[in-house]
Amino acid sequence: MKKVGIWILAIVILAAVAVGSYFIGYKTAYDRMEDGSARQTILPQTFYGEITEISGDLLSIDGLDVNDINYRDAFTFSVTAETELVWRGTQMQLDEFDVGDTVAVSFAGEVQESYPAHILDVVRLQLLDDEK
Repeated sequence: MKKVGIWILAIVILAAVAVGSYFIGYKTAYDRMEDGSARQTILPQTFYGEITEISGDLLSIDGLDVNDINYRDAFTFSVTAETELVWRGTQMQLDEFDVGDTVAVSFAGEVQESYPAHILDVVRLQLLDDEK
């Protein structure tokens, strides 16, 4: 009889720990969701294009045929201080880019559905031409 009581007590304690763990995990996940820390990080997307116009810090790009169908059209975006400008691993300045250059455009976030489409957050512009 004493052995049965110990087993019942062990099962009750195990069940209490399981239920308590469930509610603690639920509360933690809910708090993270409310705080916004559970949001997924947006990974940059990259497409290739040719620069068609440079006006100050605003660039116009025509997507190349090697891209997914969604990135074969015309795009505009502004180069900001946070935009990384590179060629062969070295930093560049915006004035070193020319109309006709082939580039890789990496962006995170939204693209406004207008014509031409406007990319809101370009994180990297990489010159792909062999010579500069």
